[in-house]
Amino acid sequence: MVHRWPTNHMNARTLDQAWLTSWRDDINRALTPLLATFEHTYGYPPGENRIAPAEDRPTGRESDFHPDMPAILTVFYRTIHEVLLPDIGNGYFVHPLGHVLNELTEQGPVHLPESTQGVVFGSDGGGILYAISDGGTIHRSQVASRDFDFAPLATDLTDFLDQLRQATIRFIATGQPGWL
Repeated sequence: MVHRWPTNHMNARTLDQAWLTSWRDDINRALTPLLATFEHTYGYPPGENRIAPAEDRPTGRESDFHPDMPAILTVFYRTIHEVLLPDIGNGYFVHPLGHVLNELTEQGPVHLPESTQGVVFGSDGGGILYAISDGGTIHRSQVASRDFDFAPLATDLTDFLDQLRQATIRFIATGQPGWL
């Protein structure tokens, strides 16, 4: 089955609530047929695979309480609570805001290339970390550690989310995990 993604918000480069809602709903819809046949195809039941809306968490403006939190993550967390895709490739996760803030408070920002700092906001199923710089660039750790090299992965959060969408589409269509 080839999944056709709506173009109403997917072509927009501005990360806003409408774009994020469309992105979330498109991926959640695409997951439905995969999850319905997952156990038959892979021989074990799927985990919880979904993109949870912000309404799933307590209201509040937690992200305003940490000075190192990039503004674009605040925009993201007003629409999306978390991304749980443990069965897409090796697994992809965008951590809930509380987790991000707790790690930021307890461990501080990570060091990124060119002497910048970043906030870890996601990971894959193998422990690779995703961090966002103050300027919005997304970086991927080279190993499963906060203490080692990070390399640029996406120009901004919209680009990263597009790459995540493409990895999800690829896996649903072909079973190939892709790379993110």
